[in-house]
Amino acid sequence: MLAVFCAAMARADSTTIDQLVTVAGAPTNQLYGYGLVVGLPGTGDQTTEVPYTQQSILNMLRNMGISLPNVTSMQPNDVASVMVTAEVPAFAHAGQRVDVTVSAVGNAASLAGGVLLPTPMRGGNGVVYAQAQGPLLVSGFASSAGGTSTSVNVPTVGSLPGGAILANTIPADYNVNGMSALLLDTPSFQTAQQITDVINARYGSGTANATSPGEIDLTAQGRDPMRFMAGVLSLPITPPAQAPTIIVDAQSGTIVMNAGVTLGPAVVSHGDLTVNIQTTTGVSQPGPFSNGSTVAVQNTAVSAKQPKADVINLPRAATLQDVAAALNAVGATPSDLIAIIEALKQAGAINGTIKVI
Repeated sequence: MLAVFCAAMARADSTTIDQLVTVAGAPTNQLYGYGLVVGLPGTGDQTTEVPYTQQSILNMLRNMGISLPNVTSMQPNDVASVMVTAEVPAFAHAGQRVDVTVSAVGNAASLAGGVLLPTPMRGGNGVVYAQAQGPLLVSGFASSAGGTSTSVNVPTVGSLPGGAILANTIPADYNVNGMSALLLDTPSFQTAQQITDVINARYGSGTANATSPGEIDLTAQGRDPMRFMAGVLSLPITPPAQAPTIIVDAQSGTIVMNAGVTLGPAVVSHGDLTVNIQTTTGVSQPGPFSNGSTVAVQNTAVSAKQPKADVINLPRAATLQDVAAALNAVGATPSDLIAIIEALKQAGAINGTIKVI
């Protein structure tokens, strides 16, 4: 079956508050930097076409006391310009390591086998918080010879597990004068009020106050802030079930549904139209002594085939497994199946909000 169905279960299973919220004042921080990857096996940037790679090499050598008066002949193919990015978890301190992603920004064919030179990494405020360096891990593969090339996955993106060391602690303050706040990962009136009720039931009325569907203010009331926050985040809660949702990736043909999607009785007619165009090249030969020229001519044949459409009766499906089985029975390609689901929604035969990404 060509269609891909991914079952995203959305039952209201019990969880803890820390799985639904982020503590205000202590978010995940993003770092970035520009650097050079060296040691590539001839798959680096073509410096004549990527001038900033050549300029970066010259700046690096100049900082090391090496001056090159004539740079027109410098055309290395084992160096690539890259952007280095990382996400630093909240409360990370100087000296800790974080994972790094390295992406080519020039015309390098592959970063496999390369080593990232020491690269300062900055935050959004321009302050350097970490430095990354080390050999890259690249899952992609690319090769070319004789005008033919092949590639697997994305060879121009690599990773450095633990490749960056924090040089400065990123400020984070989750408690100000005994007050703190929880930010819901998915804002919801119902979830915010439910979390507020659970906290107040445990610590007393007025401890938590839902100021909006996305924020809950907390008052420690003289308690130890560390112990209080740990206790709040570990409280069990049963969040409401997610609304029936169908996610459609139109580019890849992937369809994702959660457990709330149901299917009503419907009839679907599905068929394909195939158009075949064949072009052949022939030779027009002039007659003897006609002073004509031999020319090539193209002969085109067009044929169309439209098989009989299949009419399929879709039964009522109350569970996600039944919905997947019924839609798979249509036997449509991913693009056709997307159209069928949209038509079923318009007919009111499928329960769920369709979101196209």
